[in-house]
Amino acid sequence: MAESRSVGWLAALGDPALSRCLSLIHDDPRRDWSLEQLAAASGLSRSALADRFQTVLSTSPIRYIRDWRLYLASVALATTGQPIAAIAYEAGYATEAAFNRAFSRAFSTPPAAWRAMARA
Repeated sequence: MAESRSVGWLAALGDPALSRCLSLIHDDPRRDWSLEQLAAASGLSRSALADRFQTVLSTSPIRYIRDWRLYLASVALATTGQPIAAIAYEAGYATEAAFNRAFSRAFSTPPAAWRAMARA
């Protein structure tokens, strides 16, 4: 009989390695995390961490970091008056242009338009 695996957030939080990895990411989202650093802190090999992340959360650790940073940026755009360049920097982007491209891909609208819609 095939082993039944739980998936999703609750399953990830119940997995000691994934829970530790997520905690590190959420505690310091601006850090330039590498798969090697996250794997070492989680007590797994890089491939084991990547496989477990994919199986339980349907994403990779690095993509999860990107998505979490962009989510935090979307909240900052909607709730603060910070300049977009400052939000881009806090989200880990070296340039506002790179942030604009990534944000637009993720949210199907540029940051300035997102901010305007959120405040309307």
